[in-house]
Amino acid sequence: MVCFMDALPTMALVLNAQRQIVFANRAFLKLVGLQDATELLGRRHGEAVDCLRTAALGQRPGEAAGCVHADDAPGGCGTTVFCKSCGAVRAILNSQTGAEDIQECRLLRHVDARTEALDLRVWACPLEVAGTQFTIFTVADISNEKRRQALERIFFHDILNTAGAVQGVAEILRDTKAGEPISDLTGMLWSSSQQLVEEINAQSLLSKAESNDLVTRPAPVNLLPLLGVLAAAFSSHEVAHERILRVAPEAQDIEVRTDATLLRRVLINLIKNALEASAAGETVTLDVQRANAAAVLTVHNPAVMPEEIRLQIFNRSFSTRGPGRGLGTYSAQLLTERYLGGRLSFVSTASQGTLFTVTLPATG
Repeated sequence: MVCFMDALPTMALVLNAQRQIVFANRAFLKLVGLQDATELLGRRHGEAVDCLRTAALGQRPGEAAGCVHADDAPGGCGTTVFCKSCGAVRAILNSQTGAEDIQECRLLRHVDARTEALDLRVWACPLEVAGTQFTIFTVADISNEKRRQALERIFFHDILNTAGAVQGVAEILRDTKAGEPISDLTGMLWSSSQQLVEEINAQSLLSKAESNDLVTRPAPVNLLPLLGVLAAAFSSHEVAHERILRVAPEAQDIEVRTDATLLRRVLINLIKNALEASAAGETVTLDVQRANAAAVLTVHNPAVMPEEIRLQIFNRSFSTRGPGRGLGTYSAQLLTERYLGGRLSFVSTASQGTLFTVTLPATG
């Protein structure tokens, strides 16, 4: 039986009633970087995959995989606030009631001092052996499927819409008679074509970042002028329609040494998300302040995120705007923490609204 399970290309575990691993096949061992299944005995699924907040748990599947949330609660994987939105936990719990279940699981895990995102499809099936209850838990990595869906959505919707705007203005220019004013049309054409190039560059950047092929080019950057440029650029963007985007009057001009292109992309993603979350007439505020030896950039909007969104905001593929989206905050965190040497965090409360904070080392 062990040889059979090891021959399967799909990751497979057997869990006891406490959701602890009692068997793991070779495919799962490969995911978590282990050579011997005995190293996983007693660990839980989030612990096994290094979930960002499960390190202090009793070693269940998430713990074995390094889920970043595995250490967030004394009970470990399956007991943290983040586990309420975990498809793996739901599937396992449902199987323990006697029902087979299939779920999708978006997982962040620590690998070699960096954070990695996984999109998984999981199956949980109850099994009784000599009166003892177990769960057969199988896992398929669908990260490539989710990437393809996101790219299809972006290219077939967002980029196609922008290209359509470029085509429309070009057709008007084509039909414009000699001597008729065209300055407004050329401005519209330039703006639409710039947005088109931005969308394509953003996807190319994310692809290189995820494959560790991105090369940074640090240089001195003054943050206050950068915020001003971005605020002006968004003034004509469709997401800013009937919204107010401003730079805080008390914002400080701080210099950092960083990759201006990557930082600009991070801020564009955060600003766009903040504008989309805001209602007509509401204000999104950009700010930059010095805090000891760090430069702190913030993007604030008055809306409050529901708990479901707060718990999954940095997971790849999670979005409130339909399937195939959800790369904005994920890519912002990826670029900030893996390539800019900074940190991206957020708070969202009724009294404060939603505040995203990018912290970077300051120069001088």
